[in-house]
Amino acid sequence: MDEIIVLEDVVKVYKMDGVETVALNGVFLKVKKGEFIAIMGPSGSGKSTMMHLMGCLDRPTSGKIFFEGRDTSKLSDDELAEIRNKKVGFVFQSFYLLPRYTALQNVELPLIYQGISPKERREKAKALLEKVGLGDRLYHRPTQLSGGQQQRVAIARALVVNPIVLLADEPTGNLDSKSSHEIMELINRLHKEEGLTIILVTHERDIADYAEKVIRMQDGKIIDIEDKKREISHV
Repeated sequence: MDEIIVLEDVVKVYKMDGVETVALNGVFLKVKKGEFIAIMGPSGSGKSTMMHLMGCLDRPTSGKIFFEGRDTSKLSDDELAEIRNKKVGFVFQSFYLLPRYTALQNVELPLIYQGISPKERREKAKALLEKVGLGDRLYHRPTQLSGGQQQRVAIARALVVNPIVLLADEPTGNLDSKSSHEIMELINRLHKEEGLTIILVTHERDIADYAEKVIRMQDGKIIDIEDKKREISHV
């Protein structure tokens, strides 16, 4: 199956103190295997909400989301957790590294929940840290690393479960310009060399330009889709 994630007329409404906020309003989208997609839009446009739904971190209010052909609305919480833990890698603007753990221990963490042996955990975590250029920082704690290095640890941690999709929500938001482009070069290399499907949320055009396809959102809707040839399809 070429399509990994499919959204069909997805609506997401948040309710707080009797007030309803429509975050997504009838979204249709297909994500194919091996695509590198950037999602752009102003604050409140629904881009992060859509990413969370695609990663099975939340459920839509209405509409359907299919992950590898499975209707996620029919899956139990445990089945959704299994998708999150084994199929999806998450990278966020805040690195969410455990401060008392070394880089190696932070990357190992998802494998502990999978019951992987300590020896295999260490080998996989070390190999990934070397891949992201931190082979000499295995035993450094987050406070001993720069922002760019911490994000590399977070990317290695996301990849240690061998996900089929990497979801990155503003991964360069806390980084300076130089570190931002180093992280994007790394993500781009993972896409090209590993064939990894990547969905990236950003508000920065120069970051979105790394992607093959740019989706623009406004008021909870997709308003256009731009491919790498700069052809725009208005929705």
